Amino acid sequence: MKPISYPGEEGKAEQAYQKALRYLSFRPRTQKEVEEYLRRKGFEREAIEKAIEKLKGYGFVDDRAFALSWVSSRLRNSPKGRAAMAWELRQRGVDAEIIDEVVESIPGEQEEAVANRLAQKYYEKYRGVDERERAHKIAQALARRGFDWELINRVIRKLI
Repeated sequence: MKPISYPGEEGKAEQAYQKALRYLSFRPRTQKEVEEYLRRKGFEREAIEKAIEKLKGYGFVDDRAFALSWVSSRLRNSPKGRAAMAWELRQRGVDAEIIDEVVESIPGEQEEAVANRLAQKYYEKYRGVDERERAHKIAQALARRGFDWELINRVIRKLI
């Protein structure tokens, strides 16, 4: 089926909007991701801006909601610490103020529970290694996942 062609400036904005809707139908995206996608598709700045405003007006592009959803998903499915989640959100173009707000909203107990669960997994994985080396390997794994050293030390002290 051939896409509908709209004439003029408003038409280009409408085409950009329709393309963005299709792009958003697969999963939520940040404003930056949508803008970059439309730019790659050859739309001009004015059409992209109008399309983004319309998408925001309908609530289809909302970086704060995206960040909250991203953090919630990360805590459930792919355990990461605050630093790693903040970095991922920054890579997706989320504003630093929103990142700070969302990352700081993670309860410390929840982050610690995630770190404990992950540490337990690594504790089992490194079963054949002496305790000191095991603790070091677990700490390294947690640090790579973006947990801060204070939390890592607390988790390891409980674990070993």
